[in-house]
Amino acid sequence: MDTSTEPAMFKSPEAIRALCAERGITPDKSIYLYCFKGSRASNTFVALKEAGFPDVRNYFASWNEWSRLPELPIETGMPALV
Repeated sequence: MDTSTEPAMFKSPEAIRALCAERGITPDKSIYLYCFKGSRASNTFVALKEAGFPDVRNYFASWNEWSRLPELPIETGMPALV
């Protein structure tokens, strides 16, 4: 989000693509978004779609659902750097 505006707005598509590229996220990849329930991740979904990322998916129910199913894996420890 661009917090220099009132109200805050999405950054420009160019700025979003640049931020993503710095982290190895490119439009040719599938991107799965999640948060606790999927609602906060929806802002990122819209921003990425507006920036031209074609394969973006929001895991609706997200961690709230995943963490309740004991048969699903849960990674622990520090995340690996991309």
